[in-house]
Amino acid sequence: MLKKLLHSVPKMSVFVMIMCCVSLMSAQDEAQCGTLETPESETIFQDMLPRLRNIESNYMQSSMSRTPSSKSFVPIKAHILRRSDGTGGLTQSQLDDAIAEMNVFYANASMEFFICDAINYIDDTDFYDFEPSEEYSLTNSRDVDNVVNIYFANSVASNTGNSLCGYAYYPGGPERILMKNSCTTNGSTLAHEMGHFFSLRHTHGAGTSTNELVNGSNCSASGDYICDTAADPRLGYSNVSSSCVYTGTSTDANNDTYAPDPNNVMSYSRKQCRTLFTQQQYARIQATYQTSRSNLTCPSFNIAFDSDLSMDCSNSLTVNFSDDGVGATAWEWDVNGDGTIDYTTQNPEHTYDAAGKYDVALTISNEQSTTITMTKPEFINVGVNQFETSSIELSLTTDNFPEETTWNFKDGDGNILYSGGPYIEGQDENTIFTQVMNINGSGCYSFEIEDSFGDGICCSEGSGSYELKDTTGNVIISGADYGSGEVTLLSNAVLSTQSFFTTNHIAVFPNPASSVLNVKLSDQTELPDAFKIYNILGQTVLQKAVRSNADLKIDISSLSNGMYFIKLSQSDRLISIPFVKA
Repeated sequence: MLKKLLHSVPKMSVFVMIMCCVSLMSAQDEAQCGTLETPESETIFQDMLPRLRNIESNYMQSSMSRTPSSKSFVPIKAHILRRSDGTGGLTQSQLDDAIAEMNVFYANASMEFFICDAINYIDDTDFYDFEPSEEYSLTNSRDVDNVVNIYFANSVASNTGNSLCGYAYYPGGPERILMKNSCTTNGSTLAHEMGHFFSLRHTHGAGTSTNELVNGSNCSASGDYICDTAADPRLGYSNVSSSCVYTGTSTDANNDTYAPDPNNVMSYSRKQCRTLFTQQQYARIQATYQTSRSNLTCPSFNIAFDSDLSMDCSNSLTVNFSDDGVGATAWEWDVNGDGTIDYTTQNPEHTYDAAGKYDVALTISNEQSTTITMTKPEFINVGVNQFETSSIELSLTTDNFPEETTWNFKDGDGNILYSGGPYIEGQDENTIFTQVMNINGSGCYSFEIEDSFGDGICCSEGSGSYELKDTTGNVIISGADYGSGEVTLLSNAVLSTQSFFTTNHIAVFPNPASSVLNVKLSDQTELPDAFKIYNILGQTVLQKAVRSNADLKIDISSLSNGMYFIKLSQSDRLISIPFVKA
């Protein structure tokens, strides 16, 4: 199966211009958009579509848990075309306003655009009114790698001489957008073009009319390949009123009347009517950003950070953080994920004095007061999952892409004791692998599992998962939806010391369960202190202190169907058991 990321495709191998905003016949009609999509661009899109949808599914499931600190910052290199004498051209304030308006549209995709470096003013009357034959000579020496290059011209023409509002390139083509100045300031066209840059198609599809049915039965394979945008027969000024109401009467192949949304940014509706993206469009934008557009970074102002230590088995850890980015003049560190700024120095030191996993966020600013933020979830890992055993058994079920999965088990000195993967494509899909790992006495260990594509081993590309169990069959840790990877610290206690989880066999039933989940203990005279139930995103959905056996008959009827984990605790010991709500 083809799994290349789009940024691995040579940029000029797919010359895919999305020539937007072609003038209509009626003089009062504003310019509309027409997509020129080659067979090569369609092939690239179709090859990537299953992976995009996997990321989209995870993104939409986790949308309620995202915070503003998880925003992605996207650099734009602005190229403003003026006459040879320096007159004309988009003004600085017009550019700033256009970017600000676009950022309102993209906020729900957790993205914000900013101007990278100084504006590149191109004073050349030959380019001022742009013709497509001039594109190579204009852009060849001026494009900046790994940013969104936007050229703002007084006018933009098509190959046939029609007036355009602009055009963009799909992933696989140059990192470039051409914009007409008057369309840049109309409130929706720049957001529309950027949508194409991030893989969005027109709501009516690639042709002059749609093949999508009104009932949505073919929405995933027709139109714009997105199912929460209504089937669109191709909106325009002739079938959308000045009050943004669809007035057409077109019907689909089933003779059902279309009811498109004139407010969608990716439609051909009136410019002033286009005010929204749908949730699945936001997810498509974010999925494209994470894959074929993941290379976007400003060369003179970018963010990165690291630390000398990130995990320790003890309940206290002193960490030295380092700013590894470029161009910052001010820093704000939130080192424990509580939303409070802890340090404003470039490279702070912090001591964690309680066990836990901590998010770390850094916000940097430059001399132009531009700010960008990076958040690393659970970057610091202090304390451990304790267990008592002479060996640990790993049970790993792969997903549809086993060649992306690797794991290792290390001792406290970082020596790899056991490892596995990558597994074999075409052979090891959806296969169970086991490994018994011997433990020599007490000590600190770490288990790390990684996915090279960044989507874990569930849930849209198979039902993979992993568990680590002790010699009595108790689950020490488990997981599936871990993105690029996760690391868990474990500490083996002295084997002669008995604990609740080694002397008390625990099971859950029925599994799957529909309304009540029962926790069964072999010794019902000794109870756990509490339980928590987590969904596959790690979010707590139920929790309760356990005071009697009645508390272990758990009402799960309010939970959505899917996989969950119940974590039982007693003192400083934990056990996690997976179950399915059906």
